[in-house]
Amino acid sequence: MDHLRAIGEWIIRRKYLSLFIAILLIAGGVAARIIIHDSEGQLSDPIQRGTIIDAVYGIGTVTATRRLSFNPLTGSSVRHSFVREGDQVKKGKPLVETDDGNRHLAPFDGIVNYFPYRNGENAYLTTPMIVFTDMTDRYIVVTMEQQGALRVKVGQDAKLSFDSLRQKTYDGKVNAVYSYASNFLARIDSVNLPDSVMPDMTCDVAIVIGVHDNALLIPVAAFDNGQVWVKRGNGLPHSVPVKLGVIDGTTAEVVSGDLQPGDRVMIRQQVGA
Repeated sequence: MDHLRAIGEWIIRRKYLSLFIAILLIAGGVAARIIIHDSEGQLSDPIQRGTIIDAVYGIGTVTATRRLSFNPLTGSSVRHSFVREGDQVKKGKPLVETDDGNRHLAPFDGIVNYFPYRNGENAYLTTPMIVFTDMTDRYIVVTMEQQGALRVKVGQDAKLSFDSLRQKTYDGKVNAVYSYASNFLARIDSVNLPDSVMPDMTCDVAIVIGVHDNALLIPVAAFDNGQVWVKRGNGLPHSVPVKLGVIDGTTAEVVSGDLQPGDRVMIRQQVGA
């Protein structure tokens, strides 16, 4: 009878042990599924150290340094027009003669942007009679967010890019920082703009605040709610809290967190994407 009781107790103990092991296996499987779900996405290339630029971004407008907008002091008519819109005129050449006998000359080499009148037509005080622009002497006026404007200083370098000229960027330098009508603006001087860039064209402007060398860089898309999912070797991805520094387009600088060159991070899939 004692032997039977001992066998029964052994079976019961084994039963509880087997149940305990089964629970552990189920829990482990659930945990693994949660980790895999939370970390699902595309695995990045091994992260590396490199250079990232801290910049303030804005939209710039090409502006002519010299532009003549002539308005007659009194209503008058055009006695003789020497030019039409689109004409390139050398300094000193006549533009228009009004009925009061005044002949207006080009004050510099430029192009006629606006001149809708012909001989004998009346000009009015409310609109310019002629607009004449030096197309070669240009600068950029860039509009910035308030927080960005606080970081911009005279003398900082800038990079300019135009939609139709994406294969090349142009160098500039901050000449002035100011505000007007609740807009925060900077003047960017550039000496290497091509002749095809005309006043009133727009461009993307990046004003360089600083350059961070030897920075640990990750894809911005891998950052999720204060953490990234890291995969090392053959192990499952695990979450690592990180703090980001400079963000430049699709790349971000890691300033703290247990990451190192060679790690691979998960670029998480967006829900509903």
